[in-house]
Amino acid sequence: MPTTQVPNGLSPMSETTPESSPGPSPKRQCFQGSPAYGTIEASALGGLAARACEKCRASKRKCDKKLPFCDRCKRLNAKCHYIHDISNNVIPQGAQLVIYQPHSLSHDALLRGAEPLEGITAAQILSLISPGSGSGSGQGQHIDWRAVVNTYFLCVHSWYAVIHPRLFEQQAAGLAAVTDESDTPSHSHSHSDRSAKTVALLVAAMALLTRMRITDAGPQPIFDETYRTVKRLLSSLLLACAGDPHPDVEVVQCGALVALYEYGHGDAVTAYRTLSQAVVTARVLGIRPAKLAEGGTGRGGDIGMNGVEEEQSGGLWWGMFILEQFIHQDENARDFPFLLESPTRNTLLPETPPTTPPPSSNGTGTGSGVVFPMSPPSAPRHLSTNILIGTEKFGGFQLSAKTACLFHRALRIDKERDARPGKMPLVSTYADLDREIRESTLTLLGETLDWEAMLDCFAMLVSALFTLYMPYLSILENTLHFSSSTPASTLVASSAELSTAIAALRFACKMSTDISCKLNANFESTAPRSPALLCAPAGATCYLVIQAYAALRRIFPEERDDCEANIEEKFESLKLFSFRWGIAEKMMSQLEKKLNVDRNHYLQRSRLMPPPHTMCFDFVPR
Repeated sequence: MPTTQVPNGLSPMSETTPESSPGPSPKRQCFQGSPAYGTIEASALGGLAARACEKCRASKRKCDKKLPFCDRCKRLNAKCHYIHDISNNVIPQGAQLVIYQPHSLSHDALLRGAEPLEGITAAQILSLISPGSGSGSGQGQHIDWRAVVNTYFLCVHSWYAVIHPRLFEQQAAGLAAVTDESDTPSHSHSHSDRSAKTVALLVAAMALLTRMRITDAGPQPIFDETYRTVKRLLSSLLLACAGDPHPDVEVVQCGALVALYEYGHGDAVTAYRTLSQAVVTARVLGIRPAKLAEGGTGRGGDIGMNGVEEEQSGGLWWGMFILEQFIHQDENARDFPFLLESPTRNTLLPETPPTTPPPSSNGTGTGSGVVFPMSPPSAPRHLSTNILIGTEKFGGFQLSAKTACLFHRALRIDKERDARPGKMPLVSTYADLDREIRESTLTLLGETLDWEAMLDCFAMLVSALFTLYMPYLSILENTLHFSSSTPASTLVASSAELSTAIAALRFACKMSTDISCKLNANFESTAPRSPALLCAPAGATCYLVIQAYAALRRIFPEERDDCEANIEEKFESLKLFSFRWGIAEKMMSQLEKKLNVDRNHYLQRSRLMPPPHTMCFDFVPR
């Protein structure tokens, strides 16, 4: 017997056939029932069917038999239909069969057209920037996206220079032309309109990274609707890059920023997935660091790429490389493969990124426009050169790139060494790396006046030492367990491996704790610096230091008081970082579970309070 299919939506009546239609339209016949089966009577809609729907029957799942479609099929967005057995009831001729069709993808604005972001304007994307996201504006005021951009360049750009200010200035001019010159957004599909949308999405990602997690106004949502919308728009662009031979570089930059946001708020696995998509698109664009030309003179670049574009390419590659090293340090991502290849010895470090002027005291940026003046050009830096070359020093981002290479080498050693319990690694195999790490650390300590500006470098150097030597602590503890009569100091002195490892860990712990003492004191002062300037990865290093001190106090009971004082200092640093980044809160929660401690015990004397929101984005020197 012919039956009819209900179209998309929840109405059982056809969108094309009037309700008074006497029977099914021949054009909407969907299947021929067997002689043993009839159809559900239309008058039964809203009641219960005599038997389970066909999907639940096939899946052998419980069906609530609701008409016109069961709750399980609606929840799964699956086709739902009932077939009535006429052996139990006689169904009148001409009754309708009701079928529930899932929501069509053609109803999705992102998938309605061939181009991603079709049907969405740049102004709509910029509307994702909410008050208090870093622009300094209050509730109910117009959001100045230029101020958000300036805040991003002040807070993140110095150590994560994936966006070139000079090129972004040109892009921002195009975005302003689309969003500011007309009250009615343009709906054209020109190249300039597409470019404005990708730049607007990049600005929205910048706004995410300027968020404070906690202020005096209370905790702010992190993985909220704004983040999910930015991530969804970014995903559509990354998927479209699969068939695009010339994707926009802004898509890669946006992926790098969103990955940093996810890592900075404690989700390393999601950050790895996002970064992997950005890296694939970067390879299509040929984004990679510059190298020395043949013969070791000059520099080799890509044909068709001018000097500024080459600087942007190198900075973007190095930024993603830096982030990847911190992701691999996370316990949940430690076994993931590397996404970016190891830099070779003829690789050039990135150019020192251009500096940006601070915004005005009211936090509204530099004025009506976005201006990013260039720093004086610096000579290319070879990866294998020392940190200090005569009287000329590396720039901040160059130091970040160089320390990331040392960190990468330590992570690779950790991934490749024998993981059998009790297997003692040979410290002689990475003696050269150990020496480079310590020399770089001492040079930074001696030459750096502003430790807060170099926190990412210190974090990578400390993390590299912990990556190399933390396994020795568990080996030493296990040895003490089976040789309880032998003092720990005797065991350490009798083993070159253990003595080297303990000395390296003490060095790393002391350096990190000294920096924490200064950092905590600065932010507890009467005129503290803005926590918005703190970089995300440094919080994860505090986690390692606390773990090391917890092991040292067990191994050397006579050092328990000193270890407790240092743990207290590091917990206070984590509390400080938790105002800015969610990863610090995650680290404190993990430490409480792993060490069976209460953070409040270590924070009872802390004077740190959530900072005023107005102070967070006031960058006037104090």
